[in-house]
Amino acid sequence: MELKKFFSKGENLFTMGCLLILAVYVGWLMYRDVCRMQEATTQYDYYQNLIYLIENIARTYFSCIFLLMVFLTYINKQYSKWCIRVYYLFGVSALLFFGWASIFSKNVFNHIEPQFVENFPRMVHTLYVGPLYWMIIGYFFTPKILKDARKLKEEQDLTI
Repeated sequence: MELKKFFSKGENLFTMGCLLILAVYVGWLMYRDVCRMQEATTQYDYYQNLIYLIENIARTYFSCIFLLMVFLTYINKQYSKWCIRVYYLFGVSALLFFGWASIFSKNVFNHIEPQFVENFPRMVHTLYVGPLYWMIIGYFFTPKILKDARKLKEEQDLTI
């Protein structure tokens, strides 16, 4: 019943279509990175495409977390503690990603060929900066989202 009401509006169908197109595009990017990893002839090519794959996965992950927070607050229009839990998940995920990226970059440095070491800073830059855009957007807009979630809670408490 609830799902039927959700899809009855034309704008929700348009939004779902756009999200589906975006998901197919991101899936194609990841598939392309995996194919390039399989075709790699050097360790540098392999790790470069692996970093591109990790960048795409991390960008998708952090954008999905942000969109989930937006969905819970603005589209669902119902206060729940999940919005706050998702915010904490966002923060913990960012810390874990940067910690893991540090360990992974040391591993990549130990495995690439000596003639490609001069390209290593560019590889690490791609690894660290790829999901940073969505992390910054998430942290920039999260206080407003949490404030609006608190307003929703106060409105719901007043109506009950």
